[in-house]
Amino acid sequence: MKRITFFVSALLFINLIVSEEINENVKNFSQLPDVYSVKVSPNGKMIGVLREIDQERMVSIIELESKKMLHTHRFIRKYQIQSFEWLNNERLLFSRTVKFSGENRSFASGELYATNIDGKKSIMLTGPQAKKSSDTVKDDPRQRAFMINELEDDPDHILIQFYTSDLFFKLYKLNTNNGEMERYATPPVRQPQYIFDVKGNLMAVGGTNPKTYDVEIYIYNKNLPVEYFSRSSCSGQSVDCVEAVAKKTSKVRNENWTFWKSVAWDEVLGVVSYDQESNSLITIENGDQDLSAIFKTNLKTGDRRLIYKHDTVDISSVLTDKEGVVYGATVMDGYLSRVFFKVQNDEKDRLKEVIARFPGSMLSPLSISDDEDKITFTVSSDINPGIHYLLDLDSGDILPVGKFWGSIDDSKLSYMEPISFKSQDGATIHGYLTKSAKGNSRNSPTIVHPHGGPESRDTWGFSPRVQMLASEGFNVLQINFRGSSGYGKSHQRFIYGNWDGVLNDVFDGMEYLHQEGLIDKNRACIYGGSYGGYAATQAPIMRPDLFKCAVSDVGVYDVGGLFEEGDMQRSRGGKEMLKIRLGDDEERHIEMSPHYNAEKLTVPFFLLHGENDIRAPYVHAVAFSKKLNTLGIKHKATFVENEGHGYFDEDVRYETNMELLDFFNQHLN
Repeated sequence: MKRITFFVSALLFINLIVSEEINENVKNFSQLPDVYSVKVSPNGKMIGVLREIDQERMVSIIELESKKMLHTHRFIRKYQIQSFEWLNNERLLFSRTVKFSGENRSFASGELYATNIDGKKSIMLTGPQAKKSSDTVKDDPRQRAFMINELEDDPDHILIQFYTSDLFFKLYKLNTNNGEMERYATPPVRQPQYIFDVKGNLMAVGGTNPKTYDVEIYIYNKNLPVEYFSRSSCSGQSVDCVEAVAKKTSKVRNENWTFWKSVAWDEVLGVVSYDQESNSLITIENGDQDLSAIFKTNLKTGDRRLIYKHDTVDISSVLTDKEGVVYGATVMDGYLSRVFFKVQNDEKDRLKEVIARFPGSMLSPLSISDDEDKITFTVSSDINPGIHYLLDLDSGDILPVGKFWGSIDDSKLSYMEPISFKSQDGATIHGYLTKSAKGNSRNSPTIVHPHGGPESRDTWGFSPRVQMLASEGFNVLQINFRGSSGYGKSHQRFIYGNWDGVLNDVFDGMEYLHQEGLIDKNRACIYGGSYGGYAATQAPIMRPDLFKCAVSDVGVYDVGGLFEEGDMQRSRGGKEMLKIRLGDDEERHIEMSPHYNAEKLTVPFFLLHGENDIRAPYVHAVAFSKKLNTLGIKHKATFVENEGHGYFDEDVRYETNMELLDFFNQHLN
């Protein structure tokens, strides 16, 4: 078992010893997934199953007709399988992770590995152990390679993208038999998202400008002549637009790209697909509205039309077929909803058929055979951790292949119910309430659980931590306070320089649910990780009357200190993002920081932190604990060895979960 270091002041509560009697329920919720994915071979005769046994990942190849296991692939020593793909019916592609000394977490190694299904003719294609070609990327300890297009018409090659330290993610064409590579394209933006047509031709790219941090889209000239999109870039704009586009394009590092459009870094602009039939780009963007929507722009005429928008939330995803035709969208308006458009589309019909068999669930497609007769997908919900299925469209048979979390007892899970309410200043705020599995919610204690980010959001679906708490007798309240994504630009931007102010939305949510008789606000603790850890510390400083205790996991304690320590401040772009999100008023940084308001923390407090955490700096957690000691404020602190911004060892996950439950039970029951 991994050692956990306890740091306890002389005035702390007696440190609770983890019981030697194993809590099987908590143990099951603390485990890593069992089966990550299931993918069918191109001919539909085999499946590959990526699973984990005793924290070792492996891929098993199973012949469907005979149910015979043909081969199991695994790496030895410090390496693990991260993901896999079928290259053809005989050959597989793996990406690897590596575990470094002093780390429980595995990191992407940047290595791609190809082998036959029987383990023969294996070759390391990328990474330090690969055969070097004349045109490959420079050695970079942070590089990661992954396949982004399988080039269906070229069985010997794939397109891969290298994640490198400069974040430009260069595109290469890779021979999967001998490892030879040639440069295919160099993007003009950082963190690029490439778009291809049905034949694998590169059409466009979206990403971040390395100097302005604007989100930009460029068109690839080799496959679309300039005249096809010059009008589109300037549709409805001044006559000077064409010159402006030309000027911007001239600054691009190579002549293969032409600038198309851009927006500010915190607006939505994503290129989804290229619709070959109509010669159009499909994008998700805000346009001139607060919420994101789906647009279709003809690259020859410049005609742009709105395809779909939702009244209250942003678009979550766009449903397109292989030809790039849009046939639907998904939105997270409380529950997950799918909207299908009035277009004739075989893929849409297949998806609707599968959805009809699993009402009230989320479906995640994984793979499809070449003849499109066999499909693998995952079905999950708030009370379903996830089951992988194989569907035979010819026979109509659906075969369950494996559970994402096989050890979790579904009967102990609770429904995650959407809620909405008005804040004191009139804003509509959304969230979720998962009620205790052990009794009436009004008579049960409540854990208020703010999310991280902070520009993240809570969504409907299965959460092992939430369900563990509910199964142990706690309500769990999750509120998408202003600053959360998914509800438009103004909702998300409200948090800028206002990290503490958005917590009023949390307080208002507690008051609302108390008045509705759904929770007892007088029996509540607050607990969160990352920004949620910050919120769990700052909230009882602001409103000690609302909380019986607080738990901060890998939290932020010194807002201004993020400009000095941690990984965000190490790049110019990171510093700029911090300045926008936190503001540059040092007095406000002090007002927003728990470290400088520690004397106001009067509720029982529990701090957890990984010693390797660089996102929420470990040194800040230690300094905050020492500050509380100096002030004589009771608290408990657990500093976890070999872990960073989150916990990846199953023993550590179990031990910390048990500590959480012991702490909550001590102060709420």
